[in-house]
Amino acid sequence: MQTEEMLAGDLQLDIGGEHFDLHLEIPATPVKPQRMLPVFQTLTNTIVARGIERSEAAGNAISCKSGCGACCRQPLLISEAEAYNLAEMVKAMPEPRREIVKKRFADGRQHFENRNWFERFNEFSRQAEDGDSEALGKFFVALLSEYIEQRVACPFLENESCSIYESRPLICREYLVTSPPENCKNPTPYNTQKLPISGTASRAMGVLCKTPNSKDPASLLLIRLLEFAESNSEQFEKRIGPAWADDFFRLLTRKKDPGLPAKSPAAEPINPSSVSQRFAG
Repeated sequence: MQTEEMLAGDLQLDIGGEHFDLHLEIPATPVKPQRMLPVFQTLTNTIVARGIERSEAAGNAISCKSGCGACCRQPLLISEAEAYNLAEMVKAMPEPRREIVKKRFADGRQHFENRNWFERFNEFSRQAEDGDSEALGKFFVALLSEYIEQRVACPFLENESCSIYESRPLICREYLVTSPPENCKNPTPYNTQKLPISGTASRAMGVLCKTPNSKDPASLLLIRLLEFAESNSEQFEKRIGPAWADDFFRLLTRKKDPGLPAKSPAAEPINPSSVSQRFAG
């Protein structure tokens, strides 16, 4: 098997006012965005770990514990790349587990289709494009509460634990709470305190690999990922790893140039125009 050519380099980022020193190893050859997921997953873990440190230093402990799957019964939006990646993971599962997981997806999707929940979510998304309002906020809370009240678990949840933990979506990695754990049984924006983090990688990833396939917002809800992957032909272009990283970091930091100069005066100057220029083969 041919070894994949990789590039390695150090990068400094300012994400939400916090400085991060990163060592990255990314593909040198053209790849699809799915191949970049391990890089962005590791970065997300780093951002969340920094948020946990900051929260605990302020006396706010994380409530989430192993074996608590309360948050795995919420409507979560994932990126197109994650949808295709997880669909391939399901496809590779041995029987009978593959059919069990596929049935969970089918049953969950059908449950919410019967309630016309997806169409109402799409209506909320269309209205949200015109801006926030008090009425729209109440509409969202009602939709969220209705979904959670159905107690339909993520198809990957087994024994109240994530069965794909190492490969879980970015949005799942970002979701931790500091509010009382009993509130997670019926979470709302009013009784749940999410962990503040400096940047939202899940949002950046969603924008980075968005195609016309996901013009219907509800199509990328996690419960519908198999349906999405089966119904759409992948439209991703191949790009070298540094090019994907460039755009991802711009979206994550909301800056045209996300990089920072080296802190040490003795360090070799870095041209900040592109992540690509920070790597050496």
